[in-house]
Amino acid sequence: MMARNNTTKRGLGRKTFAIIVDGETELWYLQMLRRHEALPGISIQPELPKKKTLAEQFETVKSNAKIYDHSIWVIDLDVVIAENTVDELKTYLEEVKENKKINILINTPCLEFWFLMHVKDTGKYYPLCAPVGNELTKSDPLKDYAKTERYFVRTNPDIYKRLRPYLKTGIANAIKRGDFDIEDPQKAKSEMYKLFEILGIKL
Repeated sequence: MMARNNTTKRGLGRKTFAIIVDGETELWYLQMLRRHEALPGISIQPELPKKKTLAEQFETVKSNAKIYDHSIWVIDLDVVIAENTVDELKTYLEEVKENKKINILINTPCLEFWFLMHVKDTGKYYPLCAPVGNELTKSDPLKDYAKTERYFVRTNPDIYKRLRPYLKTGIANAIKRGDFDIEDPQKAKSEMYKLFEILGIKL
């Protein structure tokens, strides 16, 4: 799944971004972000490719970096841990750490922890994603939370519009958790906040 941002910056010409995600929730969230933010030129492909391995996703990220100005990869760490590929991810992070065109954004355990940052300041580590979803239902804006396309996209307000008033809080809370550390992966993290800076979204 890719999002392409062809925004024009003064004096810089057209900037392009590719975003690789590994799940439907990320796709739906990005679609709603695109709907509500003033980002001319972003196009998110609606296709859901067959499940790709971590290695296949990484090759796509590197290929995109040769085509686009920025290549972004959003990873849910619970899947990486479950598939015992943390060491593999470490090699990929090392390989591209000096590549300014590639941004790898990691959520531990999953995208739902990013949502939680909007409504709760917590550093509690959740090994699995389901308990995070349960925690979301304790907050007013997400009390009916469901991991479905209907909830994310077809309800009014949609997932992004529900959370947009809390975005500054979400970013501040995510920043408190610090950057992901591959040497200490089982810590609550969400690096999704960096996407807003990369895309130039004004808060």
